[in-house]
Amino acid sequence: MTKLVFRAGVIGLLSLLATPALAQLSQTELLQGLDQEFRLALNKAKVPGGAYAVVQGGQIVFTGAYGVREVGKPDKVDADTVFRLASVSKTFTGGLTVLASQQGSLKLDAPLAHYVPGFQLGSERDTKALTVDHVVSQASGVMPHAFENLLEDNQTPEQILPRFKLLKTSCTPGRCYSYQNILFGLLEQALLHSTGLPYPDLLQQHILSPLKMQTASVGYAGFLATQNKAMPHHRAGKGWRSEQVKPNFYWVNPAAGINASATDLAKYLLAMLGHQPKVFSPQALQELRSPAVKVANKPRWPVWQQYKKVSTWYGRGWRMVQYDNHRLFYHGGVVDGYRPYIAYSPEKDIGLVLLTNAEADVTGKVAKWFWGEVL
Repeated sequence: MTKLVFRAGVIGLLSLLATPALAQLSQTELLQGLDQEFRLALNKAKVPGGAYAVVQGGQIVFTGAYGVREVGKPDKVDADTVFRLASVSKTFTGGLTVLASQQGSLKLDAPLAHYVPGFQLGSERDTKALTVDHVVSQASGVMPHAFENLLEDNQTPEQILPRFKLLKTSCTPGRCYSYQNILFGLLEQALLHSTGLPYPDLLQQHILSPLKMQTASVGYAGFLATQNKAMPHHRAGKGWRSEQVKPNFYWVNPAAGINASATDLAKYLLAMLGHQPKVFSPQALQELRSPAVKVANKPRWPVWQQYKKVSTWYGRGWRMVQYDNHRLFYHGGVVDGYRPYIAYSPEKDIGLVLLTNAEADVTGKVAKWFWGEVL
C-alpha cells in the first residue's frame, strides 16, 4: 500500500489554531478531515498520486502528498512534485495582463488585433470591438472552445489564426461568457508585443522569481527538464496507465502551459490573498478580483444554498462565486491526465491547492467538502 507523505509546519499550524476564521469545525479537525477526504477520494478512484496544500494567515499551514508519480515506478509524490496546471495557468496570465496594464505597457481596453497582427474575426466591427480585456475575461462572444479540435489534431496556433476570420460573435464582446483556449493563447503575442518580453520570461520576472516558485516552469521543455514530476495517467480497464505528455496545449501557454507543485501554488495563493504586496499590489488584486462577465449556470454545491444571493462570474483569468457580499475565487483544469484546482477566500484569508495525475474528478469532490466546512 502506498505510504502517505504528510507534513505540517508547527508554527503555521499553531497560527491556524489561534485564528477564529474557521468556525464550523475545529481547525485541527478541518486539516485532518481534508487529509482523510483527499486520501479516500484518491483511493476510491485508484488515482496514482496527488498533493495538496492549505494556506492561511500569511503562511503555508499544511501540505500533504500521497501515491506515486507514475504507475509501476517507486518514486513518491511529495509537496514539491510538479504537475501540469492546465487551465489554472489562466490565472497567472490574468495577473500578467493586469501588471502590464498598471505599468503602462498594455492597454486592456485596446483591440486584441492591435497587438496580434493578422487577427481578424468575421466582421470588421467584431474585430475592432474585441479587446484584450474581453479575451482575458472570457467575454469574447466567440463560439465556446473555438478550434480546439484543430489544436488536438496537431495544428499550431499560427495555422489556426487565419480561421478566426470565419467566425462571427454570438453577442457583443463583453456581454456574454464564452470559454476559450486558442483565443486566450493569443495573449502571449499581445504581451510580447506590448512588453517586449516572451511569455516565459515575463512570467519568471514578475511572478515566479519574486514569489520564489523554485520548481515552476513554462512549456513542454520546462516540464520535461523537471526531475520531480508527476506523469499523466489515462483509464486502462479498472485502473490507470501512464502516458507520455503531449505538447499540444503547451502551444497555448497562457491558457494551459504552466507547470508547478503544491508548494509553488501555495506561495502563489498567499500573493493572491494580499500577503505579497510588492508582487501584487492591492490595486492589482482589486482588478483581478473584479467580476467581468456573468456565467449562466448557477453554483450547485449545497454550501451555496444558505446564501440569499448567489451567482457565478469570470474575471481576469479567475472564476468566482459571488455569495451575498463575499466572493470565492477559483479555477480548475483538465488536460491529458491531470486535474489541478486552486481557490481562495479573501473573507476567510484561506486558500486551497489540489493536484492529481489522473483525470478522475477527485479535486472537485474534495474542494466541495473543504469549502462546505470553511464557509
